Formats: sequence, structure tokens, C-alpha cells
Amino acid sequence: MKVKISVDLNDGKGAKEYTTNMFVVCEWERLENRKVSDGRGIGYSDIACWAHLLLGLKGEKVPATWREWVKSNPDMDIHAVDETNPNPTVAEPTDAS
Repeated sequence: MKVKISVDLNDGKGAKEYTTNMFVVCEWERLENRKVSDGRGIGYSDIACWAHLLLGLKGEKVPATWREWVKSNPDMDIHAVDETNPNPTVAEPTDAS
């Protein structure tokens, strides 16, 4: 599962985009005792956890936990980026259809 996340700490540096990877999702499952397949949906805390893990992997200085990170940046803007193509191409007919 790959999710693109936009993070703007509102520190004047603008938003940056990051994409989850297998390690981040597995670590989230371990830390939060969740499964992607649990059907509970994905919320802001999940996205914040992913972003915190991604920033740490990129070498950014972040607190030990994502909760501390959010607490120290309460005005940040964070969200998943919708990459759905609003105008997908129409399927071409085939000999069988």
C-alpha cells in the first residue's frame, strides 16, 4: 500500500510530499496494533504516524513518537493526496466485447 502524504508544518517552508512504503505501513501496524485490512478506516492519527515515520527515515529531526510530534506542531496541515485521475480513459472495445 502506497499513500502520498502532504505535510505543511506552517513554518514558512511550504508543504512537502512523502509516499509511504512497506516499512512505514508495517511499523504503523506494529506501533498502533492495527492492520490495513481491519476495516476501521484511516484517520488523521494514522496519517500523522506515517508522516512521522517517513520524516524520521528521511533524516529529519523528529520527537520519539508521532504523538509528541503532533503536540509540538499543532497547527500543521497534513493530509493524504488524492491521486485519482478525474478523467480516466474510456476502455476500448475488443473483439470479445
